[in-house]
Amino acid sequence: MTNVAHDVRVIKCIGTSYDTYANFPTVQDALDYMRRMDFVNDSWYIVNADGVRLRLNSQNKLEVFNSLIG
Repeated sequence: MTNVAHDVRVIKCIGTSYDTYANFPTVQDALDYMRRMDFVNDSWYIVNADGVRLRLNSQNKLEVFNSLIG
């Protein structure tokens, strides 16, 4: 049996701070889920298994970003 790691995290603004919202095995799984949830783009981001932060840009493409604010 294969043990799938859920190392990709979706971080969402909950109240006044950012916190882990959900975990997924791949970035694509996380992105598909977040697109279905239709959150405002600046209220969430994805952290991949290597710790890189990703968010959707205005063209609806994933981009790397370094700031926790905006």
